[in-house]
Amino acid sequence: MSVTMKTINQQQIIFNILTWFILLLPVTIIFSNALSDIIIVCASFFFIYISIKENNWEWLKEKWFRITLLIYFWLIISSFFAYDIDLALSRSTTWIRFAIFTAALQYLFLNNKTNKNRIVIITFFSILYVGFEMLVEYFTGFSLYSRIIENFFNYEAFAGGPHRLSGPFKDAPKSGIYLAYFLFPALIGITKIIKHKFTNSFSLIFGFIFLIINVVLIFGSGHRGSILSLCFSLLLIIFYFYLKNKKITILLTVILLLLGIFSYKSNLFIDNKLKIDGLIVKTVDEIKNYSDSAYGSLYKTSFKMFKTHPITGIGLKNYRVACEKDEFLSEGHSSTGYGVTPWSGYFDHKKKKYFEATCSGHPHNLYLTWLAETGFVGFCLFIILLISIAKQIIKYKKIIFDELIIAGILMSLIPKLIPMIPSLNFFSNWNAICFWLLIGWLLSFLPKENIKKNL
Repeated sequence: MSVTMKTINQQQIIFNILTWFILLLPVTIIFSNALSDIIIVCASFFFIYISIKENNWEWLKEKWFRITLLIYFWLIISSFFAYDIDLALSRSTTWIRFAIFTAALQYLFLNNKTNKNRIVIITFFSILYVGFEMLVEYFTGFSLYSRIIENFFNYEAFAGGPHRLSGPFKDAPKSGIYLAYFLFPALIGITKIIKHKFTNSFSLIFGFIFLIINVVLIFGSGHRGSILSLCFSLLLIIFYFYLKNKKITILLTVILLLLGIFSYKSNLFIDNKLKIDGLIVKTVDEIKNYSDSAYGSLYKTSFKMFKTHPITGIGLKNYRVACEKDEFLSEGHSSTGYGVTPWSGYFDHKKKKYFEATCSGHPHNLYLTWLAETGFVGFCLFIILLISIAKQIIKYKKIIFDELIIAGILMSLIPKLIPMIPSLNFFSNWNAICFWLLIGWLLSFLPKENIKKNL
């Protein structure tokens, strides 16, 4: 065997292994952030290696990628104005891996129908697993995974708490967030595959059952951001099928209304484990008294940070660092509230009032995170990025009706970008992996205008 052939074979083996690890990302992010991040880094380096070897850099001409490069350089520049420069720089310098990984999905790893089908199937079974663990937790108090961790690794078993189901996630909100991220790509993708294998009627029935079960589970997660995201996704899917097939729209709407009535009459979500009625009451109360709520306190603190550092922001991942500063202390709310941890505070003797830093690790809002941590420049660049991707989708909007899974991905992504919906930290590894995986998956369906040949 020649040296060249040997090299090609080794390259193909590495490619195949990396491809399967990437396809398994919907599974790995359930159990290990570190492993998922390693996969992304390895895939990015391999993609760059292939680009060098083939002398093919057409992906650099993608508008969305050029904008991410600008964002990347700005994150590094703004880091030098952060409160904790080392923390900001450590996060900023490595952030580019997500952009390169997204391009790798678009141009290499998801650049064929087989891998597109494989990731649908894997995502579908991942959702089944998460849902199964949530149901086990509902009936027993603990998921199977938590028991395995307890019995074999001597870690304390974890549960989502009295009002929510965490499933296999130690961090309770993630079960609902995970389902909200991947439900609709998996739903539409798997029904399409089933349609080809069986009949259209069977695929529709299966799809409706799968949707209803996961709607119940997302409500069971008790995470308001996921529930709101789901509601917007359902509105989008109804609108989409209204444009495509009005009969399906009517059927879906009727089923969802009947499910809602049944849930209300049977108190499906109103028991000692899933007090969704209390969750709804609390949400309505927070909207009415928004400025005094936990989220209101977080948002006010975020705006204060932005106003103090309007151009550069306070630095990536510096929200928690900055909130301990006296200049960002604000009137505390009556209690710590959901998602809020007071880090420090002081008593103002003149006003006879205690002031506390009403913040957690991030503002719990996508856009406020960009404003507070990257300033007006970073915020604008992010908006431009979203507009660039949206323009590319609109340009090839006919593909959405040919490739239904694109609609599924959009139904998951769009609600996450609605300003009023609470969110995880955009710059946290877990949330970033979910977001950029969907972006790369989406872009892999769109024509590659700048490409001359496949990598």
